[in-house]
Amino acid sequence: MKSLKRLEVLQKHINASTRECSTGSTRADEPCISVAPPVGMVDEKVAIHIRGLTAGQVVTVVAEVVENGMKFESRCVYQADSKGEIDNFTTNSIGGYFKGIEPMGLFWSLKCLSAPNQSARLVKKDVSSPMKFDIKVYSDAHEEPMLSGNPIAATKVERLYKNPGVKRIQLTGKFKGTVFIPEGKGPFPSLVDMFGGLVSIIETRAALLASHGYVTMALSYMHVRSKPGFEDKLDVDLVYVKEAYEWLMEQDYVDTNRLGAVGLCYGGMLALTLAYLIPQIKAVVNINGLSVTPVKVWFNELDPSWPDNNRAYLTDEGLVVKDVFHLEEKKFPIEAWRHGAKILVIAGEDDKQIDPKTQTYFYELCPNEFKHLVEVYRYPGAGHLIEPPFSPHARTTNPGRKRMATSLSVPEQYRDADIMNGGWTEPHAHAQEDSWNRTLKFLEQNVKQRR
Repeated sequence: MKSLKRLEVLQKHINASTRECSTGSTRADEPCISVAPPVGMVDEKVAIHIRGLTAGQVVTVVAEVVENGMKFESRCVYQADSKGEIDNFTTNSIGGYFKGIEPMGLFWSLKCLSAPNQSARLVKKDVSSPMKFDIKVYSDAHEEPMLSGNPIAATKVERLYKNPGVKRIQLTGKFKGTVFIPEGKGPFPSLVDMFGGLVSIIETRAALLASHGYVTMALSYMHVRSKPGFEDKLDVDLVYVKEAYEWLMEQDYVDTNRLGAVGLCYGGMLALTLAYLIPQIKAVVNINGLSVTPVKVWFNELDPSWPDNNRAYLTDEGLVVKDVFHLEEKKFPIEAWRHGAKILVIAGEDDKQIDPKTQTYFYELCPNEFKHLVEVYRYPGAGHLIEPPFSPHARTTNPGRKRMATSLSVPEQYRDADIMNGGWTEPHAHAQEDSWNRTLKFLEQNVKQRR
């Protein structure tokens, strides 16, 4: 009943907001903008309707958001139809940061305006609060940022990573991370979610997965049991990762018959390894993560020549590290399938951090009797950071010297450089949308619906 009442309140808010022009105008011949829903999850599409323009009028639509003290902006240019209306689902953008019919282009084309450099990445640190966007309409075409003058229409949109009913629990004991518990009666299907090989924890995908009905633990795993002298080395204790997952399995809100793992980059490698170690794991999503190594069991054996960070090289755009994990004649897949787990691999073909050929080796080296367990989806033009849909694309990022020092793939002399993620904005955005839909469907079939 509480959920129904919450939905009723939200729907009333949506109905009221979509009827009311934010300019306050009620005249059909005055510019007005409406959005639906004005408050929604980040993986939901937003319908933007502009009316009250003259037939054929050209306007610029701008989206702005401030996160972590940095301002991000996107813009596109539309021409109104014969009725003086614009609909982002049917109207072509003829200029700005994207062109064509791209309903969510204002969100995935966001660029940082206020950072010291343009490689800043939009990351929501506090997933319990919404991202608040201003959507503004200006007369005529304006290709450059920092418009002067007042918009002819404006409104606001709030985007949520965490459904209000999802409970967030910060871990403060043996394990470092956050657990998100869906609204409703458990026990629930459950996942661990891990990002790449940097110290900081990112909760965005975990919060969103919990909003889709999964208990999700966003796990931090870098330098959690650091030893003196190891500060500049990749310090991952797999025993710690395994113990964290086993702790999650012991919680009374977790259904141990419905377990999975999701990871990006090094987190993808760990997700595959957990399925190798823990028979109860039914499904793994590996997003641009290492899946093949030069030794049969990577966490038991060492190859002193691998990875070889002397293979990292600097370009005009930034540091490329994908060749650091180059494999010679010895190639061994992480046998995540050995207990029957299903495996979904998402591969960006322009990944500059993990060579996409790794995923080709992974599938080719999988024994024939297990190949039916593995799905590989490749996305031309997509880069390394394939995140939930409509997230802005960042072709390069600059984590900073301190964070870069935690990455084994970055030589000391390059720790102040931007690091290349790769990808191109439009194909990367389409890859994020398609791969997220595939991920949700895969987890639904192989985790949520299992009994």
